[in-house]
Amino acid sequence: MRKIVTLVYYHSMARFFCAIEDAWKQYEPDAKFLHLAVFPGAWAYFKLHGREVVALSWRAHASSSEETDLSNEELQALIRFHASAPNLGHPQEKKLRRQGRKMMALCEALVTRFDPDVAIVSGDTRLPAESLMRALKRTKAATWYFEQGPYRTTVLDRQGVNANCSFRHELAGLQASATPFNPVTNATRWGNRLYTLLDRLALGQGAITGFVPPDLLPYRLRKCSRARYAALGSKAPDNMDARKTVLVAMQVPEDANNIYHNPLRLDDVGLLQIVLASADPSWTIVVREHPLYRRKYSPAFYDLVAASGNVMLSTAPLSQDLDRCRITVTVNSMTGLDAFAREHRVIVLGESFYDHLPGILTARSQDELRALLVAQNETGCPKPAELLGPLIEKYFIRGHFTDIDLSFTRSIAQRVLASLPAVA
Repeated sequence: MRKIVTLVYYHSMARFFCAIEDAWKQYEPDAKFLHLAVFPGAWAYFKLHGREVVALSWRAHASSSEETDLSNEELQALIRFHASAPNLGHPQEKKLRRQGRKMMALCEALVTRFDPDVAIVSGDTRLPAESLMRALKRTKAATWYFEQGPYRTTVLDRQGVNANCSFRHELAGLQASATPFNPVTNATRWGNRLYTLLDRLALGQGAITGFVPPDLLPYRLRKCSRARYAALGSKAPDNMDARKTVLVAMQVPEDANNIYHNPLRLDDVGLLQIVLASADPSWTIVVREHPLYRRKYSPAFYDLVAASGNVMLSTAPLSQDLDRCRITVTVNSMTGLDAFAREHRVIVLGESFYDHLPGILTARSQDELRALLVAQNETGCPKPAELLGPLIEKYFIRGHFTDIDLSFTRSIAQRVLASLPAVA
């Protein structure tokens, strides 16, 4: 009997992992799954659908066991994502460190007791994932990493996700082909507001009772006032020359990519500063926030936008921003891949799964960025459309965990099973 442990964050992911379990059991009916749920909505979904589940973060928080052999450096590495939150005080960091010890002790106990043959982990950062990954290193379990991919696809990789994926450097040799690039962008998404409400209630009661796992608390991001934001958004040149306009794709403030794969350690201000210092002062800089985080960047970032005469804060749709620029600069935002698809010159300042694609440019200093902004376009590189088709076909699974139709999970089960030795 094969045993599979999974790490799942949200209720939409829980539905996806239930579909994987069902697909797996079509091949191995006696397989045993143990799902480790981080948010209450995910735990409730698993419970209501009759699955074996542990409320990982909540059980760790309620535990009294902190017995673990972690050094201070190892503990700090486990909580790195959460401890990177702006405005984090010493009392909050102390709670995170305690939760880190409890989480590690619980993961070690669960892994020892369940003894999995396979693990499927959502992501490869944040405290629950890093604790489980560390506990699994002492076992024979084959670990796979799951993440959503570009254009509503799925990543399933043995090495990691984002810039940790196994195929990142391989992409330098990706061969262009006539494989059509037909991205899915507007598919109907599954959702359930009751599970979302459960998560909100569970976190909301923590403001009153204080009982909430510290690894579930979001970053405390202060919003720019509506009046000031509107004034900043009204700055727009009358006649913009796309050849002299740079799109700066901002990172999600609480994004693992920005914390773990950002060698220049550029925060929102740093990213805009390096572009301003590198670009010709007569050029226009269009700053694009992540749509879900508008008004949520740092006060110093909005101060810099206001103080810079050639900077325009965009609230336009992505398609419009891509139309009015020919160059895109980012740390490692997925907008960089969207811009590449539109044949922009894309300059990446950090590390990403796509940074070795032929035609993607990388800069690791202000001087390198300045040179790339004014360089002539390379000739002889395949067109992006000739690369993105084979990229998706070879390295990603078509289908997204929020799709209404999850029949593609059968191919996920098949892929993992094909990598395993036959059951005796």
